[in-house]
Amino acid sequence: MSLLAIDGVPLERDAGTGADRKKAAILLRVSSPGQVRTDYDPEGLSIPAQRTACERKAAAVGADPVLEYIEPGVSGGDLVKRKVFRQLIADIRERGDIDFVIVWSVSRWARNQEDHWTARGLINRSGAKLISVKEPIGEDTSHGVVLEGVLAAVAASRRIEISEDVSRGIRRKVEVGGTHSRAPIGYFNVREPLPQGGEVRTVIVDEDRAEIIHWGYETYATGLYSIADITTLLEVRGLRSRPTPCYVSKPLSQSAVHALLSNRYYIGEVKYHGKHYPGRHKPIITEELFEQVQAVLAAHKLAGERDRKHQHYLKGSIFCGICGRQLTYSRNTGSGGTYEYFVCLGNQRRECAQRAQRVDAVEAAVENHYRTIDFTPADCKRVRATAEKRLVQMTEVSTQEIERCNALLADLKTQERKLMQKDYNDEISAELFREESARIKRERLDATAILKRLGVRHESIQDALALVLAILDHDLHDLYLRATPTQRRFINQAIFEAIWVSHEDIERSQLTSPFEELRILSEATRIVEQAAARHEAEDTAEGLQQAKKGQSSRPLQETRALALSSITTSMVGPAGLEPAT
Repeated sequence: MSLLAIDGVPLERDAGTGADRKKAAILLRVSSPGQVRTDYDPEGLSIPAQRTACERKAAAVGADPVLEYIEPGVSGGDLVKRKVFRQLIADIRERGDIDFVIVWSVSRWARNQEDHWTARGLINRSGAKLISVKEPIGEDTSHGVVLEGVLAAVAASRRIEISEDVSRGIRRKVEVGGTHSRAPIGYFNVREPLPQGGEVRTVIVDEDRAEIIHWGYETYATGLYSIADITTLLEVRGLRSRPTPCYVSKPLSQSAVHALLSNRYYIGEVKYHGKHYPGRHKPIITEELFEQVQAVLAAHKLAGERDRKHQHYLKGSIFCGICGRQLTYSRNTGSGGTYEYFVCLGNQRRECAQRAQRVDAVEAAVENHYRTIDFTPADCKRVRATAEKRLVQMTEVSTQEIERCNALLADLKTQERKLMQKDYNDEISAELFREESARIKRERLDATAILKRLGVRHESIQDALALVLAILDHDLHDLYLRATPTQRRFINQAIFEAIWVSHEDIERSQLTSPFEELRILSEATRIVEQAAARHEAEDTAEGLQQAKKGQSSRPLQETRALALSSITTSMVGPAGLEPAT
């Protein structure tokens, strides 16, 4: 019995019986795993066929195959560095009685000419001779060496040609939006049959995982979590890798989560050779959300911070007053101790002149800014009265519109019955039937949408308004000063959409809804009342002067109506299917 080796593992093989017979080692190889999974036999179809041909070649040269080495699905790399080839060289050196090393072809043997000659030299120095089933190689004559060199060059050229053809095909697929590789987690690679026959490989969304990935992007964009945090949160929500024949499904690692958050594939782009192309697959997230996440990733990298240790209640609420980017919190250790700053990401990229701002100065500026959110009891009373008056008007208008839409829906139902009857009786053409059906459907959808929009209960609006006004009735500045850091974070997020800071002072701010709307309404109402009072004073003075001359003055009610109309900046057209706004 003699040795065989599959991936370097020794096996046994029957040896020949003649004492004068020469001995051969067989090297069998396929370049991809797919070639060993094409039949019930684990070796597939290619390796058994190579074995049979190599055994016939051994018999033709008067040798018995006593060693066999198999590389099933091993691709790439220099031949002299591959595990099975190194085992082959070690075995034939140890035995000293191997006369031939038989391969299927030069193209299966080595990937380039240099590789071929280097490996061939190792075999020759080990006392054996390389021969091929398909090509006449192995002769050390001048003609034989030239022929062998030509065959090796042709094999290398053929491999390069195949590689170029594959690259062109991949590039073309990418240019038209296709995915050239396995889609990342959140998508499935599927085969879609074509109407004319055949199939196309495409990508569809994995709805379950896509929902978790979208949540992960939105959560990390807040800037409140580190990669370690978001990895744990994604695991808790059930995000797992896709199982494969070799690996079970498992939670994502931190590096995998970082790659997930950096992958432009999720916004509908495909990357190939460093370039991004518009893809045909459906995006999971928006480009705006993706850029927010990239800003947070870059800020964490530049600041060298770990959110699990370094948190601040203003993170996510304050932005650079010069470039508008989000400010990140940074702790830096120097000779005098630890220094805290809010740093603009644009400054780190040399795209913004905003320098690092001291945390304590920004905190004080935000505290003082809460003094500007001052709704007096008179403001709250004024807003409540104006809003309630507007709600009464809305109720009257919506009631009329609801009645009109209900009547329209009933009429459309009647029209639909008549249209169906005419179609049954063959009284109208198919084209006219389609047009009328489409019109009825369109008008029904419009009317239904209006009913849904007008179906909001005004009691719920009044309750929400009362809650907001109750919040504004408090001294927000005092409330903020007495709050804990965690409470301050919630107050900031509830009151402010964004706070822009420049040179350690508040540049401007944007209130959240509905506080911003109430502020605008309060200011507008105050302006209207001031204008009405001014007109009233002017009318009084004008009336006294005209009374002396015996003339009548302009009615005060008209003046007030004109003053109140100043809050309106645009005219409203006549109501059609949509209600007047």
